[in-house]
This record gives sequence, C-alpha cells and structure tokens, in this order.
Amino acid sequence: MATKRKAELVVPVEDENDLLRITPLGAGREVGRSCIVLQYKGKTVMLDCGLHAGHEGINSLPFLDEVDPATVDLLLVTHFHIDHAAAVPYYLEKTTFKGRTFMTRPTKGVFRWLATDYIRVTNTSNSESTALYSEADLVSAHAKIEEIDVHQQIEIGGIKFTAYNAGHVLGAAMFLIEIAGVKVLYTGDYSREEDRHLVPAENPGVPVSVLITESTYGLHNHEPRVDREKAFMKQVRDVVRRRGCCLLPVTALGRTQELLLILEEYWRRYINELENVPIFFISALGKTGTRLYKQYVMDMSRRIQRQLSKTGQNPFDFRYIKTRTGASEVPETGPCVVLATPGMLQSGVSRKLLERWAPRPENGLIITGYSVEGTLAREINNSMDDIPALSGGRIPRRIAVTNISFSAHVDGAQNCAFIDEIRAPFVILVHGEENAMMRLRANIVDKYKGSDYEVAVHAPRNAQAIELHFHGEKIARVMGGLATKAPGQGDYAAGVLVEKDFNYTLVDVADLHEFTNIAPVVVEQQQHVPYSSSFSLLRLHLEQMFGTLPLTTEKSNSGETNILRVYDAVDISHSSWRTHVEVEWEGNVMNDMAADSVVAVILNTESCPASVKITQGRGCNHSHAKADGTDDNEDVANNGHASGLVRTDDNQQIAAKLALFLQQQFSQVDVADDKSNITVRLGSASAVVDSCTLSVESDSQVLKSRLAPIIAQVHRTMRPLTHRATALPEEPPLVQGLEEKTEEELGPDQELEPEAELEAEADELQLDQELGPDQEPEAELEDDLAADETGANDMAVDTNSDTSNDGDGKDSGS
Repeated sequence: MATKRKAELVVPVEDENDLLRITPLGAGREVGRSCIVLQYKGKTVMLDCGLHAGHEGINSLPFLDEVDPATVDLLLVTHFHIDHAAAVPYYLEKTTFKGRTFMTRPTKGVFRWLATDYIRVTNTSNSESTALYSEADLVSAHAKIEEIDVHQQIEIGGIKFTAYNAGHVLGAAMFLIEIAGVKVLYTGDYSREEDRHLVPAENPGVPVSVLITESTYGLHNHEPRVDREKAFMKQVRDVVRRRGCCLLPVTALGRTQELLLILEEYWRRYINELENVPIFFISALGKTGTRLYKQYVMDMSRRIQRQLSKTGQNPFDFRYIKTRTGASEVPETGPCVVLATPGMLQSGVSRKLLERWAPRPENGLIITGYSVEGTLAREINNSMDDIPALSGGRIPRRIAVTNISFSAHVDGAQNCAFIDEIRAPFVILVHGEENAMMRLRANIVDKYKGSDYEVAVHAPRNAQAIELHFHGEKIARVMGGLATKAPGQGDYAAGVLVEKDFNYTLVDVADLHEFTNIAPVVVEQQQHVPYSSSFSLLRLHLEQMFGTLPLTTEKSNSGETNILRVYDAVDISHSSWRTHVEVEWEGNVMNDMAADSVVAVILNTESCPASVKITQGRGCNHSHAKADGTDDNEDVANNGHASGLVRTDDNQQIAAKLALFLQQQFSQVDVADDKSNITVRLGSASAVVDSCTLSVESDSQVLKSRLAPIIAQVHRTMRPLTHRATALPEEPPLVQGLEEKTEEELGPDQELEPEAELEAEADELQLDQELGPDQEPEAELEDDLAADETGANDMAVDTNSDTSNDGDGKDSGS
C-alpha cells in the first residue's frame, strides 16, 4: 500500500544574502566552455571562462549575459586549455568586467601562447570582424592577469581563495574559495594519478561546504596507467612495422608532453629496432611549448626533478623527436609517427594529415584524449566508412582507428573516492555529458542513502542556478585591553564591534588605532532650530527643564549672542538678529540624548499654551525715542521686547485689562484714544501709565507710589510664567525713601518693613466687599494728598504714618 510522502520542511530565508547561488554559464551537462559563477553575501566569483570546441565564433562563448560582468569581483582560471581559458581575453577586453583575474604562474605563461595559436587558427577560417578578439586584445588582457602560487592564500574584499594542485596539466589548480565562512572547492579538470611529469590532485584537508567537481567520464573507469602505456606502444609499433604512418591528434600543450616523454623513453629503449622511424611533433607552438616546459620543471613531479638532478639533463631535451611547423614537412608515406594539432580533428595539420592518410589501410589513427560530442574525433570512432573533406565531398576511411585515452581526467571510481574524502554536504556536478553526469549523480545518491554522510547532489543545466541556504554564526574576536581578563559566567564585554570582510573584532575605543585601520574622531554637531521669540522666554523654558543654566554673552558688531550650556555638553546660542537658535554639541550617545531634549524644548517653547498667551498681540505704534536718537520700536520689531520687558505688545494687552481694574479702584480713569497711556486723576493729582512700558509718571509721589505696586501685582497675576525673566515696574519711590530714614525719624514704635509695606499696598487691589463698607481707598488717598498739601517735611514718611495703622491697629489699606 502506497503511503503519502511527507512534505519537506522549508526554512524561510530571512536575508537574500544568506543564499549561495551557483550558476553554470557553461559546462552545465556538457563538456566545453567551462564557466561557473558563485554569488554569496554580495560577492561574485567566476571560475574559468572557456570556449566550446564544437562551436565557432560567438556561439562558442559561455552564456555570459546571464550575469552582469560589472558585478563580478574575481575571475579564477584553473588551467590553460581552450575550454577553460580561451574566452578570458574576450571577457577582460570586450565586456564591463573590472575585477581581478588570477592564474598560476605556469598557466599564465602557457596560456599566452595557446591563445595566440587559437587566434591564428580562428582567423584562417573567419574574417577579422567575426573573430572574438585580436592579438592586441590578448596582449592587453594578459597584462591584467595576476599570478598565484600553489598553496598561497589571497584575500580580496572578503573573498579568500587558495590554489591547490589539480594534476591535470602543468600549472593546473583547483581553487578553495571562502566567503563569510562558507567554503567552496572547485576542482576544474583534475587527475588523481601521478604520471611522468605531473603531481596528482590533492585534498585541501579542510571542511568544505560545497564541492563543484567535473564528471567528464561519468562512471567509466580507466585502465591502469601501465596497461594503457603498453597498449599504446603496441599500437604504434604495429603501425610502423607495416610501414604505415601513425597519426596522434593532440593539443599543443598538456597531455602531449606526457606522450612525448613516453615515446622518447620507448625509442631510447628499442633504438636498434626503431632507429629509422622518425617522430614528428607538428605545431606552431611546438618549440615554444618545449621551451616553456623546460622552464617550469620545478613545478612538476618528483620523478622529473630527480631525473634532472641525477643526469643533469632536462627531460624535455628530446633526442628522437623532431619539431616541425607544417604538414608539408612530413613524408607522404611511412613509417613515421606524427603528433599534430588540434586534438579534435576539426581543422589544422591533424585534419590535413587525416585526409591524406585515411584511404590507406596500413596507416593508423590513435585517439589519445577525450573527444567532445560534435567533433570529428568523436564521430570517427563510430565506424565511419568515409569522412568529410575540408574542401568538400567525402573521403573513404580505411585507416585503422584506435582509442587509448591518456586524458588526465578522473574516472568514475576516482571521482567517487575524492567525493567521499571531501564529504561536502553539497556536491555540484559540471563538465560532463548529460547521460554520463546523471548516471554518476544517481550512483552517488544511492551509495550514501541511509548512511551517516548526508549529501545533496545537483547536476544543473547551463544558466540554471542552484541556491543553497547558509546561515552561520557570527563570531567576534576580542582583542586589546578587553582581552586581558578572561570573561566569567554572566560577564559581558563592551567595546566597538568592527566588521571587515565578514570578520568581526571587538576592541576598546582606545585600541582602535592599534588593531584596526580606524582612528577615533570627535564629531562636532550643529543644528539650527527655528525660533523668533525672546531669549528670556527661551531661557525660562530651558531652566524649567534643566535647572539653572550658566550664561555667557558675546558681543559683536551685529549684536549680542547669549549662550546657555546644558549638562556641560550642549550649547544653545541665541542671537538677537537671527530667526533661529544654534544648538551645538560633541557627538556621543549621552550628548545626543541631551541635544534631542534641548531641541524638543526649543520647538515647544513657542507652541505651548502659556507661551502663546505671552507672545500674542501686536506691538505699540508710538515712538520710544532714546537719548541717543534711536527708537525702541526698532528693538520691539527685531527682538520682541523693549525697556526690559519680554514683548511690548503683551504689555499693551495687560494695560487694557489694567484700565478696567483701575476703574474699579479710582473714579477718574481715562484711556487715550490711541490706547498709548492711561491717566488716573485723584483730586488735583494725576498720574499717567505708559501702555507699552507700564511705567508711571506723576508729580505726586503718593499717587505714584500707590499705582506702582498695583500695576506690578496685576502684571504678576496675568503673566505668572514670565515674572522671573521679565523686568517689573520700578519699586515705588516711597519705599526707597523709607529705607533712607533712620529709626529716630520714624519713631520708637515704628519698624522699617519694606516688604510688609509693599504687601499692604498690594492689598488695595482687593474687591470692595473685602475692604468693608466704611473704607474707601480713594478717600484714603485724598487724605494723603491733603496732608501733602500742608507742606509736610517728608511726604512719603507722613503718608506712610497716616496709612500704616488705624485706631485698632489694623492696616487701613486692608
């Protein structure tokens, strides 16, 4: 009975940067144009950039338009073969790629000449306008390529990469790439066998998150190397014994040098038999290639190095192999052995020689490398009766064809063994034909199903992205003074967390310059806050919030600038000619909080209900001429205050209310038509109250002394929030006179109490019902005025004596 399959648990991805995207732009279920792109944490790395041997021109390129070249940070090339490196000049010179490119030293040296040969061969069949790049492009691109040594680690912008021996050809490397703790191993083409001149591929020996490996041979296994060499030499010997020509299509550089070493050794051993059989290596790069291999012997296997040390002769100084540049230098008939390029028989010398020797049965063709699908080297293995000629038509095939692979690719068993050694949780298969690749994938999945090694195997097509979610922990190293003491249970460390290239470091501020490239700096911050009211109102609100604040005044040609300082950290500057307040402070956490509070208070100063009441109304329209000829009205317009008051238009509002109040206390109170003053008459005495300044002018000292405290009390009653910051009307001259009197003049029973006297005068502002039916303040003032007219020596004292106490000892004003 079938059971339902449980749905897989899908973990939501919170951050797109936690997704590792691996996209093959080439070599996805195919062999050729290798190009793999890694994208993780905003970084992009391209691995290899080759061409497809089965296509021509632009069609041979990888699908480069799938990824914006301007976003690629690095291009890492594993080896110099056409299908891995030939598109590099195009990518560096014909696109917007601005990143850095790395190869090993031997790869860079050989690549230059191999790409030159590619341009030469391509231009023989294509016009210059259709060629992918020119010789000038190659020279320019080659100068941009940087070198990396085996086992050298380089870090660029948070991307760490290390080269390891791959064993495929001279200088071939596999790359270990690390981004934010995620390690990806890309093998490129690799071989696990040690042959005559190359070291085998090595295991990096570190945990790997993702393994991207070739799958060229799928599950097919190679014969042992010794058996292959015996079979190879048997076929060569059989051809030359029947006086035929033996054709070996090869690449100019790579496995060709391994075949040359085998032939040289065999001819040396059987020189008596083979002395008259020549070996030709026909390639435009034949001599150059040999010279390059001589140069890099120290990058080869221990066997080559021991031979050089023992004999003192470079193994690539061949005695029995002759280098030629063209097919015309080869005899029409055998016996002879010819190694000719290219290896896929698509064109060139190897194709010309095949067409020449194909009709003769004594000749032999040995395919020694991997043949890409769609090439003549692959098709001729399928028992073709005739072959197509480059000039047109068909040529009968009677030449004997043998396939003995010396391809330096791992076979199925070697690949599976390497996967088991690495034990990466994710394996990506590339560089293999679809059928072979899918068989290998199925084998790996079945092999480890139910075991302790849980592995996910992917075989993407070209331009198909594989997304893998990685969400690692962020670990910070504590350095400097914070690391002097080991933390205990529950302890915490406070410092500056520095992130650079996905590495985190926690250090004290004082240690920043020592352990990082960061130098601490002081940030002076300044903010302009709109404000148009008076400084006194501003100071009032700030002191209500922060307490008494120190004040500094600076004078300039423009006017005065008042500066308040809050918490010894935030300066508030108010200038009379500006419509804003400047707030300045040294940036840090505490000061920023204080500055935010100050700005909030300033913004609220003009908008709170009490301030609106204080600042509402209009200014007076009469002149306030000063002794120097200036006008106070200018101060009123510019600063919002005059004569020490916060705003004169506010005082006008108080004066209007004061007139109504005085009319309840005095019988004759007149308000001027322009409301500029209030006139109070009492008998023959009169007093004028200025509506703007609330000052009192009168010839009668008694009347003036009575009005001043009344006005002050009304001012306090209507403006309770500003009495601290606003100048009040002057104290009555009566009190000032009292302070000058001596105790003998006042009498033994009278004490000088100015404050009590002012309170008594202010009590006259009470309502009539509080004064009583028999007591009238106006009558009291008339008596005082009468006493004043009798010529008393000191009106102020006499008036005080008359009004201080009545018969029952109570204040007559109360």
